[in-house]
Amino acid sequence: MPLGGMGPAVIGILCFEVLLSGTFISLRVAVRNSSAKGVGVDDWALIVTWVVQAIFVCLMIVSCIYGFGQHNVDLDNPDKRMATKLELAAQFVVSWAMGLSKAAVGLFLMRIVVKTWHKVLLWFWIITMMGWSIMLAITVFAQCVPYESLYDERVPRQYCRLDLTKIAYIMCSWSAAMDFFLAGFPWMVLWKLNMQKKEKVTICVSLSLGILAGVCGVIRTLGLGVLSVTADYLYATAESIIWTSSELTITLICVSVPVLRPIWVRILGGTNSDRYYKQSDGSQGLVTIGRMRNSRPRDTEIGLDTIRPDVKHANMTTIGASRRNSDDGSERTILRDNQAIQRTREVTIAYEDK
Repeated sequence: MPLGGMGPAVIGILCFEVLLSGTFISLRVAVRNSSAKGVGVDDWALIVTWVVQAIFVCLMIVSCIYGFGQHNVDLDNPDKRMATKLELAAQFVVSWAMGLSKAAVGLFLMRIVVKTWHKVLLWFWIITMMGWSIMLAITVFAQCVPYESLYDERVPRQYCRLDLTKIAYIMCSWSAAMDFFLAGFPWMVLWKLNMQKKEKVTICVSLSLGILAGVCGVIRTLGLGVLSVTADYLYATAESIIWTSSELTITLICVSVPVLRPIWVRILGGTNSDRYYKQSDGSQGLVTIGRMRNSRPRDTEIGLDTIRPDVKHANMTTIGASRRNSDDGSERTILRDNQAIQRTREVTIAYEDK
């Protein structure tokens, strides 16, 4: 059966979006892999989500080849049955992807927030979102008995114990609500943390773009009534599939952008924020505080500066260096010649109030 109706548009949009999200996730993983801690749980959640998204796209491509996106009257019964079966399988798969994508955002924020109630709130959203996603995935095939009657008109339907449309309404509404929550939550919890302002803005603005995912979710929710349009199901659900893919893609991109800050800095010709190191010489009782470029403490997330919520104040201090000569006990400056070039460097020392 040749492509027709909305089939080409569905294939084009879904393929573009899965490649776009895959590019951002690949860059994110590459940046994280070069960090001290490496790839984390949130990164693996994104990788799994993208794999599931790719499976969803493959199923939809084959479904479109059999006639998805076209009117039922234009299709032969065998093609119509196969297209519907594949579309239902794709709906089952993408239900998991939607839950995993929101969980990945929550796990990413979990690595940043420091207060217990923030973490409890994030876990609440993650668990409830995954619960509704699993429920929707099960309902796709378990809504009617036998399930073959969903796509094969030759199989008599005994009864339907679950209402797919109602469960989809609840899940999609909850998903859209979580998009809006995740867009505003970083502004509330990150702004008071001891992070560089640029990094706060990067995280907050990028996750705020999740509002676009929420908008896609609202549009998708408003159009869920087509799930009950059995007379022209393959054509009626095409737009819903597109909005589902768009919401998923935007979520994956938004959670990847904050980690890519080192790439943006390098492209713009800058460098990462300078790090400071402290080295102690026990034999002479000297402490040297220096400045080391492109170094990073082990507990620093790549793309994010070290978060120190316990730091209360920061002072600007100019530090000089001197060395005690062991042979005569006199103090000698490192730069002995007054005519030599001298360099004064300002460093910021963060300390904790006791």
